Order: sequence, then structure tokens, then C-alpha cells
Amino acid sequence: MNEASGGHKTLWRGPVLAWAALLVLAAISLASAYLPLGAGNVALNLIIAAAMAVVLAIFLMDLKSGTMLVRVVAITGLFWMMFMFALTFSDYLSRS
Repeated sequence: MNEASGGHKTLWRGPVLAWAALLVLAAISLASAYLPLGAGNVALNLIIAAAMAVVLAIFLMDLKSGTMLVRVVAITGLFWMMFMFALTFSDYLSRS
């Protein structure tokens, strides 16, 4: 019976820690909205958003214990997303 309860604890540990980390990052993002940092607010919020994405990828998408193929597919998706953003921004900046 002890093993079953220990298994449930380890099953929920990752998602609960990810949830707590996301809540802390959301609170930091909310607090940064009230800080007069000028252009630093954008940079700070982009860093917070990147940290949130890393937490989601590692814990909730289970990339930490995923196979190499799953990791390669995730990195490839990230690469193509950056490529599409670059094309979109280049089109936006080239218009007069």
C-alpha cells in the first residue's frame, strides 16, 4: 500500500511544480507591468514568456524524459516557428 501512495506522489510532483512555477512567473509578469522600466518592460516580459515556454516544454510536454525523436521534432517545430516569424517581420518591415 505504501508503494501505491508513493507512486501517486511522484506522478503529481512534476505537474504541480510546473503549475507553481507558472503561477510565480505570471505573478512576476503582472508585477512588472507596474514597474516603470520603459523599454525594459518588453524585454523582461519576453524573458518571462520564454521561461514559461521552457517550463511547459520540459514538464508538461515531458521532453525531459522523451525519446530523442520527440526532442528533435520539438526543436524542429521551434525552428520553423522562428523561421515563419522572421519571414513575417521581414515582410512587415519592408512595407512603406
